[in-house]
Amino acid sequence: MKHKTSGTTVRIVCAVVFLLFSFFWLYFFQGDIIAVVQHGLSNGKTHYNHTVGALLITAVGMVLQLIVFAFTRKAGTTHAITYFPSFLLLTFISSLSIPFSCGAWPWGAPLVLLAWGFLLWVAMKVPPYFNDSKQSIGLFSRSVWVNLLQMAAMMLVVAAMSNTNAVAHFKAHAEVSLGRGDAAEALRAGKKSHETDASLTMLRAFALSQTGELGERFFEYYVAGSSKDLLPLAGSDSRLQLLADTLLWDHFGVRPDSIVNLGSHVLTTAQYIDSLRQDTLATTVWHDYVLTGQLLDRSLDSFAVSLPRYYVLDADSLPRHYREALVLYSQRIDTLFIYRDSVMEQEWHNYASYDTIYPSVSERKIRTEGDFHGTYWQYFYK
Repeated sequence: MKHKTSGTTVRIVCAVVFLLFSFFWLYFFQGDIIAVVQHGLSNGKTHYNHTVGALLITAVGMVLQLIVFAFTRKAGTTHAITYFPSFLLLTFISSLSIPFSCGAWPWGAPLVLLAWGFLLWVAMKVPPYFNDSKQSIGLFSRSVWVNLLQMAAMMLVVAAMSNTNAVAHFKAHAEVSLGRGDAAEALRAGKKSHETDASLTMLRAFALSQTGELGERFFEYYVAGSSKDLLPLAGSDSRLQLLADTLLWDHFGVRPDSIVNLGSHVLTTAQYIDSLRQDTLATTVWHDYVLTGQLLDRSLDSFAVSLPRYYVLDADSLPRHYREALVLYSQRIDTLFIYRDSVMEQEWHNYASYDTIYPSVSERKIRTEGDFHGTYWQYFYK
């Protein structure tokens, strides 16, 4: 009776651990990546639901374990290894990415399963190494803790072999959030991370444009690419993987395929923006795209020419990055105009004083990154 009770406890504990790990791993950590992969593999014809997907995959993994257990009846100190095929399934699903590639799975998985089958056969033939004492029963039995160690080892393998690319996760979460209309959540994806690429920068620009903060907060993030990458058009290194591009074009008011004056020519970002200048249906959001693109390219002269066309040069109304750029531009000798903003000028002098305070280039870089990250100056001199 004691052995039966101990075996039941082991089964319950392992089942609870697997169910919780599988659901939360799939729902919170891999959900956005799986959504991108499913969208790509189905050519956009299917939509992944995080809750349903996590529950379904977890249920399949649990059924796999029950099938293995039905054939082996392993309920002792090695009961956890009956979950190995289920964890292998989790690992395979979690390792997928776009562009899709099976990698070593077609030949690696069968070899791993054969090795697991041999170990399972040995475990069925060899008596348990640990025997629970009378003082060690239930959740405190040796069998439970040995099985928990095995479960932990398999969970670590899942984490180690899954798609843990930070930028891929940031982009997937940003696209999922933007698709739900939650620009604020999209902007939280990887905000403090140094890792980025042109596509993630493009998604953040779109989210900031939706919230009206493109000129205010764009350089709070680590950025990559140039002005041509702010839109996923010809010649750009940025791409959408999940988000419908119609959301982007509707934000501007004009879709690229509706621009007929270029015929069948594939539009670049610059050509698309230029076409919006004469289109009465276009919204004014492209103004900030022009200005931000010029700042991204470090083209201060072009920025100084463009800014008065879209904004009144007033220190109280201009977005922060535009004021920072104008203060920097005003330091030049051959300027079109001198911009005055006492508060911003004081901040600039504080920034410039670091050249004297910290003669060491490496130390100055660390100090300015810590004190002035998020300013256009820090990006400009990076």
